Amino acid sequence: MASYYAIAVLSMLAVSIAIGHALDEKTLSTTLYLKQTFTEDQRTLATDTVIINWVLKDGPNATANTLGHAEGLTTHADPAKNYWVTQYKCCFRQFRLAGSTLKVMGLHGSIHDSNDGHGQWSVMGGTGELTMARGIINYKIIQEDGASRTFELCIYVYYTSTQSILVSYRCFHVPLLLKCSLTNLFSFLFEITH
Repeated sequence: MASYYAIAVLSMLAVSIAIGHALDEKTLSTTLYLKQTFTEDQRTLATDTVIINWVLKDGPNATANTLGHAEGLTTHADPAKNYWVTQYKCCFRQFRLAGSTLKVMGLHGSIHDSNDGHGQWSVMGGTGELTMARGIINYKIIQEDGASRTFELCIYVYYTSTQSILVSYRCFHVPLLLKCSLTNLFSFLFEITH
């Protein structure tokens, strides 16, 4: 009988700890545009490796607002298929996400490859308002010529707002108190079940 009480008490304790310390998860679902200009926004680092600083905009045309830049590297991974491994930090500098970043990585080809310019990149982290981001970017190359390329980015990201992290940090003393209480509780439960 005592083991049933122990299981019930431990279950209630686990649920209360999980609810009390869960970080408030939010989502970002938006469409943005990445403009790659071959002669302006990138420079060659080594054979088949390019440093990038592509422009991130809220629309596909020239009059769209610049929101930030994609800063990183792209490497020609498969010259036969014209695939590039691209790794960049999406740095937001304007509007609601100013000061935030997303860490992005994946393959891309051209508008003429076997995927017709479609693909997917991984989002593996973020900072600022997009802290602990994870998700995907489905992209489509919507314009390409000898001078530039434009990607339409459909971004789907889960993240933890900085507000949630600050609240959780201020409550840091609570887990220490629970740890002390849990030690006593486990000792008590061990005694009554054995």
